[in-house]
Amino acid sequence: MAEVTKFFDRIFSSIFGKLVDIDALLGWFIARLPRLIGALLVFAVGWWLSGAIANLMVRTMERAKVDKGISTFLHSCVKVIIKVIVIVSALSTLGMNVTTLVAAIGTAGVTVALALKDSLSNFASGVIILFSHTFKVGDFIEISEHSGTVKRIELMFTTLATSDNKRIVIPNSVITSDMVVNYTAKDIRRLDLKIGVAYGSDILVVKKAIMTALKNSSSVNFENEPVVGIASFDDSAITFDIKVWVSTKIFNTSHYEINENILAELNKAGIEIPFNQLDVHMVEDNA
Repeated sequence: MAEVTKFFDRIFSSIFGKLVDIDALLGWFIARLPRLIGALLVFAVGWWLSGAIANLMVRTMERAKVDKGISTFLHSCVKVIIKVIVIVSALSTLGMNVTTLVAAIGTAGVTVALALKDSLSNFASGVIILFSHTFKVGDFIEISEHSGTVKRIELMFTTLATSDNKRIVIPNSVITSDMVVNYTAKDIRRLDLKIGVAYGSDILVVKKAIMTALKNSSSVNFENEPVVGIASFDDSAITFDIKVWVSTKIFNTSHYEINENILAELNKAGIEIPFNQLDVHMVEDNA
């Protein structure tokens, strides 16, 4: 030990001269070595436990079929809280006055809260979103002229994936202060279609052809009766309104099948689908 002390003494003396008392420094380090090791163990084990406990909580909630947005949100919160506790515990093991530290953190927290009021607003809005059940992960929603499928609900932001695979990150405070349209809140949605037929067509034949087309469409839900009727008399066609109910999961693609079936049935019935045209009648002047 004496040789080690002399070795470090020569190194420190060459760097700092006589400003450092190597014996006192080494004695201080040895005296506090158990606390330092204990603090490192507390920090390492606690940091690992923060992730393990948070992940265990998420798996438990998944088995209980808790909404994925809530589990993601709570996962972030639990990890942050446990890590703060671990840091304070490690400092306490080193011998620091934790009471003073907590008071200092509280004072600093007030200052930080004022500086980060927008972030705190996002956090509070995230809590409101999760527990008000306005929407959940997997829903297709529209917010502030943006629409997409909800992928994540986090502490500060909600992430959407658009139909063309873009990612939109929206602050939670924007969501709670704006109108939200949830397109997938219900299992079925009403699909509104229009079809024009030529003037002179037999209205009953047209309606029968359309109803046959709807019955042949696998996407139509007949728990709610479809509605077919004349909507307007336009320049070149009689326009029919068609209101049918379809599964929300296939809403965006169901109108393709329905339109194709309607066209096929109208052709079978000999119903003409007109296009815009201008008829010019020549009047002879006999004068």
